[in-house]
Amino acid sequence: MYRKESKTFDDWMKYEIEITSSDGSVEIIPAYGKDLQDALSRVVHDGKVKAIEKEVINKVPVTGWAIAWFLGLSVLILTGYVVTDHKNTGWWILGTIVTYAFMTLSINNWFTLRNNARNS
Repeated sequence: MYRKESKTFDDWMKYEIEITSSDGSVEIIPAYGKDLQDALSRVVHDGKVKAIEKEVINKVPVTGWAIAWFLGLSVLILTGYVVTDHKNTGWWILGTIVTYAFMTLSINNWFTLRNNARNS
C-alpha cells in the first residue's frame, strides 16, 4: 500500500489498495481519504454503488424510474388525502412533496461515487 500526501488539499492522502478477487486476479485501486479508514470506506461505498447500478438501476429505463417516482408521489398524496382532515389537505400535500423531494435528493447523493481524486 503506497501513500502520499495531497499537494492541493491538506489532510488528504492517496493510497493504492490491492484487492484480490474470487478468481485470484489482483487489482490495484487508488483510494483517497483523510485516513486509511476513510479511504477504505469510500472504496467499499463505490463497490456497493456499482453493484446496485449493475443489478438494478441500469436494467430499468429512465421513463420507468420517472413513472415510479410520480406513481409513488401520487400514492402518498392520495393516502394522506384519505387519512387527514380536508382542512389540512394542503399542508399534507406540501409536506409530502417536500419530504419526497428530500428523500429523492438523499438517495441521489448516496449514489454519488465517493472515491474521487483530490488533485493528489
